[in-house]
Amino acid sequence: MQEKGQRQTTTHAFSVGPYILPILLLGLLLSSCELFKPITKGNDKDKDAEELDPISGKRVYDPETGTYIEVKDVVLQDMDTITWTEIPTSAFPPITVADNTFNPGGKPSDLIRVDDLGSEFMSTYNIAMVLPFLTDRFNEFSTNINESALKAINYYGGAQLAIDQLKDEGISLNVAVLDSKASNYEVSNLLRTNQEIKNANMIIGPFLRDNIGTMAEWAKKNEKVLVSPYSAAAGLVANTPEYVQVNPSLRTHTAAILEHALSNYRQDQIVLISKDLPAERARLEYFQEEYKLRSGLFNAPPLQEFIISDESADLANMEVLPFIELQDTTVFIVPNWDEAFVYALLRKIDISKLPEDVVVVYGMPQWMRFQRLEFDYYEKLNVHISSNSYINPLSADVRSFKQRFFDKFGAIPTSEAYLGYDVMLYFSRMIEKYGTKFHLALENEPMQMMHTRFNFERVVAPQGSSGADLFRGVEQFENKYVNILKFEDFQFQLAN
Repeated sequence: MQEKGQRQTTTHAFSVGPYILPILLLGLLLSSCELFKPITKGNDKDKDAEELDPISGKRVYDPETGTYIEVKDVVLQDMDTITWTEIPTSAFPPITVADNTFNPGGKPSDLIRVDDLGSEFMSTYNIAMVLPFLTDRFNEFSTNINESALKAINYYGGAQLAIDQLKDEGISLNVAVLDSKASNYEVSNLLRTNQEIKNANMIIGPFLRDNIGTMAEWAKKNEKVLVSPYSAAAGLVANTPEYVQVNPSLRTHTAAILEHALSNYRQDQIVLISKDLPAERARLEYFQEEYKLRSGLFNAPPLQEFIISDESADLANMEVLPFIELQDTTVFIVPNWDEAFVYALLRKIDISKLPEDVVVVYGMPQWMRFQRLEFDYYEKLNVHISSNSYINPLSADVRSFKQRFFDKFGAIPTSEAYLGYDVMLYFSRMIEKYGTKFHLALENEPMQMMHTRFNFERVVAPQGSSGADLFRGVEQFENKYVNILKFEDFQFQLAN
């Protein structure tokens, strides 16, 4: 990637076509920041219903006041595509391929040494990034860009800033950028034929869960570390310690919510709420099982449950008053992201409680994307949510990143840009410090990043056993840190 007015020197390779990727990346060169607000579309057909997507809201950051402000005129319809206005490339030069600086095929660099765990230390490490640029769907005559492709472009933009910083730190990388095309066929084809992947010391991506399963199976067989930066789905791999999941799973969100609630309130104050549907009641089981583990008693009395019939008439007539503690604090935990249901529930709680009653509601990340809910309910009911990320707009690092991103691309970074930056920075430092088997040291290296904290732990299968092989039975490594955000002063703020 070249910066404005500077000669390109960073080592990269692009395997998505000589012209298509630079044209796609013009999508970052918008003068209008409005189009780069996080997408508020709630349904993603490429993801499982249990997956926790990155979150966004209907507030915008005002750099003059240093706070978020509520946008009154919110566009409520879903946005499938983004349109942009092309500007002269002389103003913001597009990303281009480096001139013969990448060794085709990403051939392994000189081996320096091998440690006792078999981790290889190199003079230069090969990294393959597999992202859904969807270049096969690009239309040069259209002014639209696919939403998934835009996420990949922003992610790559953030990663580029990290690569620039890593170069200043003296870390030598060969980075190959590949297009998954959101296709299992394409991913399988890359695994069969692409030399950059075969010679990679670390693979980052892809985004979609089906593509991840295909890639993870190959990574396990070939002992390649695969970093999954985007998906939060659980159970995609089995007995694959080479698989590293950056986004916490639903089960991990459950544990974080319950830990925060029990740290601040009594067990008898907590009520779990669910619709009477098998999939949703199963989420309550996560909380009940986690509570038993934390109590240390197998026969511990379960947390209270409030099950609501999944009928519109019952939603209007549901009685929450019996669960509200008079002149005390009641804590409702609602692992549900059906906006109509959550709206009806919060409204019912609000009109049922007395002014002196205190209610605290814990919800899910998707609540930040809701369009019809009024912020007054969030404020009056002390709404907390779990979140994969929290980007503090007042942070000096965040402000610096936003400025550097804009200087380089002429655009405001999205949440994917922060993710791309943090993932590339953290894992490149790890492979430089611990070699090609760096994943075995992840538990020893928690680190606060810009968009969240990385605190990786092994996920062990129930039948996993200890012994001479300390990593026998390890299903994967997963980031177990979840941000708990509280809605206060009309914005979500960090609560943990």
